[in-house]
Amino acid sequence: MYRIHVPATTANLGPGFDSLGMALSQYSIFEIEEADQVEILIEGLEAEKLSIENNLVINSMNRLFDYIGKYPKGYKLKTINHIPLARGMGSSAAAIIGGLLCANALMGNPLDRNAILKLATEIEGHPDNVAPALFGQLAVSMQKENKEIFYKLIKPFDKLKCVLFIPEYEVSTADSRGVLPKEMSMSDAVHNSSHLALMVMGFMYGDEELIGKTMDDKIHEPYRKQLIREFDNFKKAALDSGAFSFCLSGAGSTVIAFANEKNAEKVRQSLDRVAKNYNVQGQSIILDPCINGASCQEVQ
Repeated sequence: MYRIHVPATTANLGPGFDSLGMALSQYSIFEIEEADQVEILIEGLEAEKLSIENNLVINSMNRLFDYIGKYPKGYKLKTINHIPLARGMGSSAAAIIGGLLCANALMGNPLDRNAILKLATEIEGHPDNVAPALFGQLAVSMQKENKEIFYKLIKPFDKLKCVLFIPEYEVSTADSRGVLPKEMSMSDAVHNSSHLALMVMGFMYGDEELIGKTMDDKIHEPYRKQLIREFDNFKKAALDSGAFSFCLSGAGSTVIAFANEKNAEKVRQSLDRVAKNYNVQGQSIILDPCINGASCQEVQ
């Protein structure tokens, strides 16, 4: 049997729209072994929302089988979900990577990780979540018009903590994409490109002040935050309590603050106070960045 762990992710990080993502130390688990027929078991967080029909894990497995032109007689698959659904924490990316790694392991690992990334990007549409889910760390990625994928990984600096508030309510992909403008001004484009370039440098050098000054977006967050209850109050509370930057996690509904280990708990408590004061149901957590990405182990 093979056991696969795939991390949650946070994408965009402000100005890095569809091009930047970081792996987080919260994992969904997938177990796969050969069998005479197909057996599926789904457990874990919000398992009642995950059906076998049109299941992203199974669809991703079938995509790999089709790609290599080989199919198993059967298999027993168990998925244990630990990533909230439709909250901007990469649940779909984890399902895609989990399914591809399960199928790859079952067939004797015919594909390397770059080939896995290519298939995952074809399924997801862009690599900003699937790249960090697969490789870990902070991933800067892009896909050319010819479908060629480029990425670079940045190891998160020591003592970086990610403080998240995960609301109970969901934000659908359709809604989050639907509020985006069809066009942007030249000044907004320059704003984002300059801020993204310097913010990436901030993460490379562990410069908290630079990250704080450059995690500022004009392409998606000003429009999407209207879908997020009390976004501005969460942001003010996080920054006032010691976080050096704050943004939507993906398209939301989760929000994420970046802090160091000395004040992460204070930041978490500040998010809880906002949630209590404004009656926003949810959970605050502190996560480390995930360094190693998805793992696959053969177990007895």
